[in-house]
Amino acid sequence: MPDPVPTFGLIVPPREGQIPPEAQHIYPDMNFIARGLGLVEMAHKDYDRVIADTADHAILLAASGADAVSLMGTSLSFFKGPDFNEKLISILKSATGLPATTMSQAIIDGLARFSAKKIAVLSAYEDDVNAKLCDYLSVYGIRVMKIAGLNIRNIADLPHISGEYLMARCRELLMQSGECDALLISCGGLRTIDLAPTLEKETGIPVVSSAVAGLWATVNLIGDQKHRDAFGMLFADPSQD
Repeated sequence: MPDPVPTFGLIVPPREGQIPPEAQHIYPDMNFIARGLGLVEMAHKDYDRVIADTADHAILLAASGADAVSLMGTSLSFFKGPDFNEKLISILKSATGLPATTMSQAIIDGLARFSAKKIAVLSAYEDDVNAKLCDYLSVYGIRVMKIAGLNIRNIADLPHISGEYLMARCRELLMQSGECDALLISCGGLRTIDLAPTLEKETGIPVVSSAVAGLWATVNLIGDQKHRDAFGMLFADPSQD
C-alpha cells in the first residue's frame, strides 16, 4: 500500500482561515488544513491580541488530523525576538505532540540553506516592524544591506499587491543593495510564488520568501521526497549543491 498522504495544519493570520494558494500550487500531492487567528493589522498591539490563541488553534488542527503544525505569519513570530519565536514553537509542540515550526523560523532555515549572511529585504511592513525584523535577523548573524518596506498595516490590503509590482520593487531594491547573498521577501500575505525563479535566473542569487519558505519548512517537518525545483533554488536537491 502507498504511504498515507500527510496533513499539515496551518495557523494563518486572517480570520477566514483560508489555505494559502501556494500550498496546492507547490504541493498538490499533500493535504493542508488551516485555522485563522483574526489578525487585522501588522502592528504590535494586534500581534499581542491574537498570539495567545495559537496553542488553541494548534490543538484543533491536531484534532482534525494534522501530522505537523505551523504558525504562518512572519511578523507574528519575530516581533518579540528569537527567544519568543522558539517559545512559540515549543508551545505548539507541547500542545499537540506534533512537529511544529513558524514562518519566522522558516526564513532563517531558508537563508541558512544558502549560508546567506548579507541580504536585501523587501517587506510589507511599516518602519517599526522592519526594525524588529532587522533585529531578529541580526541575532543569527544576518546583515541587512538594504530594506524596503511597502508600509502596509492592514492585512486586508495585501491581496491587492500585484506580482508585477513586487517584481519591480525587488529589481529596484537589488540594484541599490550592493553585493548580497540572498533576497528575503518578508510577509506571508505577499504572493511571491512566481518571483523566485525569474529573479534567481536574472541575478544568480537565491530568493527566500515567507509564503514559499513557510510551506517548505512545514512540509520538511515530515519530509518530502519529490523534486520541486521549478519553484526556485530553495527546492533544489542539496546533493547537487
